[in-house]
Amino acid sequence: MMDNVRPVVKIFLAAPGGHGKPFCGPGMIRLLESINETGNVRHACENMQMSYSKGWKLLKALETWLTYQVVERKQGGRGGGETRLTEEGLDFLKKHRAFETECMDTVKTLFDRYYAGPVQGRN
Repeated sequence: MMDNVRPVVKIFLAAPGGHGKPFCGPGMIRLLESINETGNVRHACENMQMSYSKGWKLLKALETWLTYQVVERKQGGRGGGETRLTEEGLDFLKKHRAFETECMDTVKTLFDRYYAGPVQGRN
């Protein structure tokens, strides 16, 4: 039995014509969730120890590949601006998390099929 071992899967999305380069992975999903929690790209980036400019660069790349806006900005006054996920952005995040969950469930089923039970070749 392999009780002390578990599979780890990271989901990346790549677009045709993107030469296999991912435009969305675990970091992007964490960034979107942090923006959703904080309402601020700068704070979200700081939480992730990412530069503000890199955060915006990643968001623009995501929007380019998805062909829709995932965040909307409201210019700030005294308290600063606000950035929040659009309805499409929230929907993308929700679907992506559901997809990850289903992938992990499938991987766990396969892992159990191939690795559960006695290890062959050991005495």
